Amino acid sequence: MLLLKCLCISGESETQTYKMSYAVVRASLVPSPSPPPLRLNQNGSLSSPNNASNTGGGGGGGGCAEGPTHNTSMPTVSASGYKWRLVIAYDGTRYAGWQYQQSPPTIQCIMEKALTRATKIERKDLRLVGASRTDTGVHAWGQVAHFVTPFNYDSLDSIHAALNGLLPIDIRVREISPAVPEFHARFSAISKVYHYKIYNDAIMDPFQRLCAHHSTYKLNTALMREAASYLIGKHDFSAFVNASRNDRVPNPVKNIFRFDVIELLFCS
Repeated sequence: MLLLKCLCISGESETQTYKMSYAVVRASLVPSPSPPPLRLNQNGSLSSPNNASNTGGGGGGGGCAEGPTHNTSMPTVSASGYKWRLVIAYDGTRYAGWQYQQSPPTIQCIMEKALTRATKIERKDLRLVGASRTDTGVHAWGQVAHFVTPFNYDSLDSIHAALNGLLPIDIRVREISPAVPEFHARFSAISKVYHYKIYNDAIMDPFQRLCAHHSTYKLNTALMREAASYLIGKHDFSAFVNASRNDRVPNPVKNIFRFDVIELLFCS
């Protein structure tokens, strides 16, 4: 099986300090798994000089009731309320990508339903925003998102457990942590990691069928590596844009600084 790994950076956001690890798998070419003063901590949470290091909530407890005090930093309140950062993992097989729509269901739609029940806040007031859109069937290990509430949480344990209790088994909130007001899941990201898997064999492994593209044609990894090398660097990707849609990021120039083609061998 071949594993193609591409790390992309948007040229618009290179001056920002927040990094987002975004592992994606597509079901047919498997997409796989703020500005200063924001600072990225080793655990992936954000902090600023105005508040202590943020930590994600753990498990335990159920429902939305206030739980025991947890060692979580409190976010800075703004006019819009308190902001919370999510790291979400999901198997996207059953979903039509991230962007909100009710039918067929999407990850954002399911997340907002769970958040509405857990927080008792209407969808329009939650203002859930994801780091980026995904296509139908795409999986993610670290999709970052944020939402706001008019109230604070003394502990994030109960809301964390409540969300995972309300979500279907193929979607999980891995982390929830306070965020400073300047943080934005989309515009604060400077890098995204994409994994594309191709199962290269005459017979498809049934256990890989939902997370890898099946190619019976023998692939030449040396030529693939050479081709990948031409994509590294800053390029205008206008040719890959869907011209029928005008709601995409207007800047088609992206910087790909790493593109690995790795061949993984499995013993039969």
